[in-house]
Amino acid sequence: MDKKLILIPLIILIASFSAGIFTEIAVPIESFRLPVQLPSVGASILEYIKSDVITTVAALIFSVSVFLLPLVPLMVIGKTFSLGFSAAYILSSSSEKAFGIVMAALVPRGIFKIPAYMALAMVSLEAAAFVKKNYQNPAALKHGGPAHLLRFLFCFLALAGSSVLEALLLQGVL
Repeated sequence: MDKKLILIPLIILIASFSAGIFTEIAVPIESFRLPVQLPSVGASILEYIKSDVITTVAALIFSVSVFLLPLVPLMVIGKTFSLGFSAAYILSSSSEKAFGIVMAALVPRGIFKIPAYMALAMVSLEAAAFVKKNYQNPAALKHGGPAHLLRFLFCFLALAGSSVLEALLLQGVL
């Protein structure tokens, strides 16, 4: 695999995460209190997984309609930006649980979600190239389509696994 395919998205994600942190530091919000109770574990997991489904389906739709493909990296950049912003936002609170909350949210996202977002962008690029190359060949689309759908499913499972882990860790911290 070409090192540029990994290095460039990784640099973009790090810059996006850093930009989120910088934005929160540059524009602090004074009246912030961390909630002490979250919804039930089941409700949290369902909400997170719903977001993961929307992200994965959007990436799939954007890659199949090739002209919308640039929205996939923008979606990934937006999610990592919000992750950095949220981490700085929570840490800027005076709560004694802020560090634990950030760790409970960032560890699963860093281990599963960020790589899954990178994989989702690469899978979307591959799917778009496949569709563009074979759009007039229904037999090739029918034969190669399931492999691409399986890759999207794998990305979704990584995102869902992260969501479950994050919900359980946050419930444990709060």
